[in-house]
Amino acid sequence: MRRVRAAPGVLLSFLLAAPTAGCAGDEEPVAKPDFETQLVLKNASGKESNEFRSGEPITLVVTIRNRADEARALTLPSSQTHDCLVYAGKDVEVWRWSSGRMFAQVITELTFARGEARSFTVTWDQTDRKGVPVLPGEYQAVGLVPVRAPGSRSGPVIFTIRPSAANRSDR
Repeated sequence: MRRVRAAPGVLLSFLLAAPTAGCAGDEEPVAKPDFETQLVLKNASGKESNEFRSGEPITLVVTIRNRADEARALTLPSSQTHDCLVYAGKDVEVWRWSSGRMFAQVITELTFARGEARSFTVTWDQTDRKGVPVLPGEYQAVGLVPVRAPGSRSGPVIFTIRPSAANRSDR
């Protein structure tokens, strides 16, 4: 009996081309995710805003809502329930709330009743990862719940940091 050996590249191409159960190409897109996450920014006086003075604390409020017609649960890989990220431009991460923080490495389940929403609040002091104050300019913020579920990440919120009055008088 004669054995035929297939070249590794040929075998790999057959494996990559073969459909598998649950292949993304076969899955139907989620028309309406069960969860919706929103982010709101608030100024030092607690009012919703997209403009802030340089050095002013910015409060970021992440709200996740169950949009399903029945109770739903999210299973988190740790005790971290939320995160907030700030970007300069579209893709340069300036600050991440969870950076440098420790979370218990336990699976955490958040159960939401129909229509229930939960909010998580963090404050950003307008410094980067190294603790250096960021420059005035345009930024984007995103809030999220750290799971891979549709609707667990907010859309970007664009905001502006303006020079403070003290900075303007120096110019």
